[in-house]
Amino acid sequence: MKLKGTVVVILSLLLLYMPVAPAATNPAAGQMMTSKGTAAINGVTAPEVTSIFAGDRIATAKQSLTSLAFPGGDAVVIPELSKASLGTSDGHVFITLEEGSLSVLNKTATPIEIRAGGARIAAANGASALYEVTLHGNALRVVARNGAAHVETANRTGDVPAGMALNATFAPAPQQPAGGNGFVLSTVDWALIAAGAAAGLGVGIYEATKSSSSSPS
Repeated sequence: MKLKGTVVVILSLLLLYMPVAPAATNPAAGQMMTSKGTAAINGVTAPEVTSIFAGDRIATAKQSLTSLAFPGGDAVVIPELSKASLGTSDGHVFITLEEGSLSVLNKTATPIEIRAGGARIAAANGASALYEVTLHGNALRVVARNGAAHVETANRTGDVPAGMALNATFAPAPQQPAGGNGFVLSTVDWALIAAGAAAGLGVGIYEATKSSSSSPS
């Protein structure tokens, strides 16, 4: 319950004070705020509030919670024991989830792309969306809380509607040739199921969006 409440406060602040505007010239630049515990950027403990740039690798410690805010109002929350890196491709932001989980709030027409295992995930059709991504080993889970999440793999492409979850298992990825970009789409077996009522990070973000017109307590 404490974690859920903290996420509500974080996203309320982000939604209230981050203006909704077209993406900046360098969309990879954003702000990271650690509201609980500690997080490291490129192996160095980060201050509570700091800028992040393409190429940065973020790791959260146990019982930690970190949020990333981007121009236009998009936001990502990274809970404890998760590892992710920030990058750009053709001027668009992507985040590679290496292990753990994150929640994404998309508000712009050029959504942040999440790369996890052998999948690419983003808000469907560039619409507003709220979804969660979890990666443990070769097991992927995508939960759409509000709006739809679009998932692309080597052998399947489809949307995860609001209130549904995608459970996927990746086949071993092919070996990357020297000089590759470190990301290869993999084939998966996947199934769509009901998301259930479990309270995840996305629930906290959703509640923050509903109350974003009022001042935080």
